[in-house]
Amino acid sequence: MEDNQMMCCGKMPPDNKVSLAMAYVPMQQWCKIYPSDVGFTRGTIFEQLDLPWIGEEAVSNGK
Repeated sequence: MEDNQMMCCGKMPPDNKVSLAMAYVPMQQWCKIYPSDVGFTRGTIFEQLDLPWIGEEAVSNGK
């Protein structure tokens, strides 16, 4: 496969390794755990990760 075909398919040739991003993910501390029924409805068992969704309130619509 030619280089331009590999680039088109989203594959980079092995000799052109490029780092696009680096992630930092801290270890989650096991404290303040929700009971399973509450965690299921809130979408997380960790109280520290249960943040309110503010959606449109965060966007200024020029008002």
